[in-house]
Amino acid sequence: MVNTEFIEFLAKSGAVKFGEFTLKSGRQSPFFISTGVLCDGTTSYELGKHYARKITEVYKDQFSAIFGPAYKGIPLAVSVSIALQKEFSINRCWMFDRKEKKTHGDASSFVGPNLDLGSKFIIVDDVMTTGETKLEAVEKITNGLKGEVIGIIIAVDRQEKRIKLNATEEFTEKTGIPVHSITTIKEIFDHLLNRNVDGKVYVDGDTYAAFTEYRKKYGI
Repeated sequence: MVNTEFIEFLAKSGAVKFGEFTLKSGRQSPFFISTGVLCDGTTSYELGKHYARKITEVYKDQFSAIFGPAYKGIPLAVSVSIALQKEFSINRCWMFDRKEKKTHGDASSFVGPNLDLGSKFIIVDDVMTTGETKLEAVEKITNGLKGEVIGIIIAVDRQEKRIKLNATEEFTEKTGIPVHSITTIKEIFDHLLNRNVDGKVYVDGDTYAAFTEYRKKYGI
């Protein structure tokens, strides 16, 4: 089922933007996604709530911790942990990695509690582009914490080709770890096309046409 509430929230909050954007890959994209703009109490909680819903839908309460890769994943992991407790009475810790290991005080590569060996982690992040950040996080959890990553939750699947598959599919093929998205970029464009959302149309015919051309080049 398409999460129209989440799609309209992303549009109204500016977490998904429409126009012309140059991506890190060099691709010229008619859209850009970043949950980093959701940095107040209201929007952070709303975002965390949608992640919490997806997590409980897929995993119920069968996990030990929420892990957010530094840096953008840090506030996201905290928001998701809070929303899990408030919305579903599931109390789970959040954790994140340090870019550089501390050599004094709490000399660790991670921030968070000491969990049992074999603890089950869910990684949260906004999108998956190349998968390198998530792969690094998986390796850190597996080797540094002796834990198991049972899944990754992202806000939006860009549904773009990598070498031969969608980036999320290639990641799963390489690691065996499933990647679940709350929505997809096609769902976003299809829902918003010529739709008035609180007095504003975010995707008109020209914007959708640009998206269609982009999908012909890079989409799956």
